[in-house]
Amino acid sequence: MTDTKLCKSCGTTLSPSARFCRECGVAVSEGPSVDASASTAAVQKAAESSPAKEQVNEGVALYEQGDYQGALSKFEKATEADPTLATAWSDKGCALGRLGERDAALKAFNKALEIEPDNREAREGKDLCLRMLASSQKAS
Repeated sequence: MTDTKLCKSCGTTLSPSARFCRECGVAVSEGPSVDASASTAAVQKAAESSPAKEQVNEGVALYEQGDYQGALSKFEKATEADPTLATAWSDKGCALGRLGERDAALKAFNKALEIEPDNREAREGKDLCLRMLASSQKAS
């Protein structure tokens, strides 16, 4: 068993819990690919646990399709339904980052870390946002 995984797009080493690459933002698959009907069934089964998790699952599907605005909408609904769901805040940060809203993304990652201090995806997302903000400030 491995403690890390690699982004299939850019090769970055990621934590086992990462859902999105901290370097390129590509969604990281959770395992072997499956056919669409099996994937839909898995999402529906996972969604049964709570309305907020349902919104997160739908948001992740939209994110993976490149619909970052649609994903953001789902993640916002998830954070409204359950403000204590760190995954929703972290995923919201990823979507905001892809939309170029780095300040808002940083706030979302900070909220996720406030709820779940050991959330690796939120920590990696926050670090990426800070690097990008610092680099854009140097360019101005």
